[in-house]
Amino acid sequence: MHTELLIIRHAKSLANTTGMFGGITDYDLSQEGLEQAEALVKRLEDVDIDKIYSSPLKRAVNTIKPTSVMKNLEINIVDDLREINVGTWEDTLVEDLRKMYPEECKYIDETDYYTGMAGQEETIDVSNRMYNAILKISKDNIGKTVVITSHIVAIRAFLCKVMNIPFEDTKKKIGNLGNTSITKIIYNNDENKFNVEYIGKV
Repeated sequence: MHTELLIIRHAKSLANTTGMFGGITDYDLSQEGLEQAEALVKRLEDVDIDKIYSSPLKRAVNTIKPTSVMKNLEINIVDDLREINVGTWEDTLVEDLRKMYPEECKYIDETDYYTGMAGQEETIDVSNRMYNAILKISKDNIGKTVVITSHIVAIRAFLCKVMNIPFEDTKKKIGNLGNTSITKIIYNNDENKFNVEYIGKV
């Protein structure tokens, strides 16, 4: 028996639009993000969805809200699906961070491995909480199709764990996940294993 997982990165947020480094700061969707959320409804209208789960952050919840209305499904909030906490870098212009922390930003640009930020949540901890949350969701929904809305760093950290990819190879092995991109994963309960079908389809 298996669970089909459609893991969706949230639509474009106000942080994405204004160049802020968001993390767990609770930005809502931009106007473009609201339009992307409506477009997601059409992409999912022919998919038989049994359950919807989301990060508690508004940009994730409001991404899937139009789809939940269309499908008449409740949005189940799971705190461990939230984005990485980037500590003292939270809610700061990326342009300013590049001036203050040039070496750290250069490394993040080159690898997509979020490290070196004062007070941050370590990527391995993000990976572990995401894995545990998604494993529980999978086991609770054997034989069903589930939608999960989360965030770029959190999703990639989860993928690194299930695909056995070092965090420093994130950019090379996983790459960017566009807003409202869908990553499809099948959880095989008999083998207790996640199999990745595709990553970041838009």
